[in-house]
Amino acid sequence: MKKSDWFLLAIILSTFAIGLILSPQLPDQIPTHWNIQGEVDSYGEKWQAILLFPGLNLFLFFLFFVTPKIDPRKESYAKFAGVYIVFRWSIHLFLALIYLLTLLYAIKGADQIPNYLRVGFIVPFLVSVLFIIIGNYSGKIKDNYFIGIRTPWTLCSKEVWYKTHRLAGKLFVITGILGIIGSLFQGMIAFILLIGSLLISVGVITLYSYLQYQKEIKGK
Repeated sequence: MKKSDWFLLAIILSTFAIGLILSPQLPDQIPTHWNIQGEVDSYGEKWQAILLFPGLNLFLFFLFFVTPKIDPRKESYAKFAGVYIVFRWSIHLFLALIYLLTLLYAIKGADQIPNYLRVGFIVPFLVSVLFIIIGNYSGKIKDNYFIGIRTPWTLCSKEVWYKTHRLAGKLFVITGILGIIGSLFQGMIAFILLIGSLLISVGVITLYSYLQYQKEIKGK
């Protein structure tokens, strides 16, 4: 593994360590789910909650590590290696932050959490930032079977893949901006702006890839 891989792995393992160190301070039931209003509506056993997010993060780490080696189009990864690193770091840091937020809720209690760290604001905000990051780099992702917009039509044509990801990048950035605006209002407004714009974007992207493929076929 490269130095960046070891560093990223160390961050993930450190979240395991933080959970274990804080375990004596944690209640037997830890928040595991919040509703649209940002209110806790589900709890899980302490050890289940402590291990879940770091375990998922660790699984994704090894999945992201091995994918470029087993993807039938593995030669493409060398062409967007830097983008792939940004993608991996963004996902792992997002999960780590959500995990730390869960521990904070468990220790402090929902009533003691400052407004800027409340789930109703911080989660849609972080998801929106994630979309902006992904959107900025989407146009540089080369054709592969693992990440990106993998419709039947993008996988059949490098040109359709390129055009679709250029459009997707712009739409994901717009989705992220709308999501950040929504996070300021929290609740249903945040949900509608983020999820609504995402669903519209996915629909437009899918249709666009199909139309571009049909256009390419007719042009031959």
